[in-house]
Amino acid sequence: MKRFLLIGILTVLSLSGFSQEYAKFSYIQFYFTGQVAVPSKEFRQVVYNNFGNLGYGINSGLIVSPLFERRPSPFLIGLDFSYFTYGQEKDGATASTPRLKSTYNVYTWNGLVRLRPPLEKGAITPFADGLLGLKLYTTKTKVDKDLLDFLFTDNQAEVLNNVRDTGLSFGAGGGFYANPRNRSAPSFSLRLLYLWGDEVDYVVKDSIKVDSAGSLTYETDRANTSMFLIQIGINAVGTKSFAH
Repeated sequence: MKRFLLIGILTVLSLSGFSQEYAKFSYIQFYFTGQVAVPSKEFRQVVYNNFGNLGYGINSGLIVSPLFERRPSPFLIGLDFSYFTYGQEKDGATASTPRLKSTYNVYTWNGLVRLRPPLEKGAITPFADGLLGLKLYTTKTKVDKDLLDFLFTDNQAEVLNNVRDTGLSFGAGGGFYANPRNRSAPSFSLRLLYLWGDEVDYVVKDSIKVDSAGSLTYETDRANTSMFLIQIGINAVGTKSFAH
């Protein structure tokens, strides 16, 4: 009788174990997105271009749970990197100077804190992000070479001038990423972010000239570099399952 009772208890415990609900949480995330940058009013007057005074580029980041795989955490910490360009301008060749091309680029490096639900259930997982780091604004002027120039006139200097200025960058925003049934598959990600930026020196567009002596001249000014970012891409996660 005792033997049958013991078997019955073990059977009930076994079945109850199978009936438990299993949950998943992510302890590491990698994301890669394309992005569009909408400059603040002051910055937009600086970077005017032929595509609506907008910037475009890429963004990526790697974030991990401070608790790793041990248990769910409501926040992740990591690094975030962005690159985007606000276009370029070209100056035609003259009797004494070659064609010139100037590009206007922005780079950001930020520490990141992400808040999200500890357990990821449903079709999507919402999140909120805070960022703090550095922003680099660059204006590079170089000889605008075509294929024939590269092959036959490589004695010309490639980069004639490179103006850089670094400022603080901090931001906040949020979005969501999808939860695919196959957790090993990358999923869709959307983030809306506002980056505040202090003033930086920049090269005024259409001010780059080559004088009669062959010297490169340009004008500089200062502007606030705040911007709104729209980022769409993929999110890949490492997950851990547990019963509860």
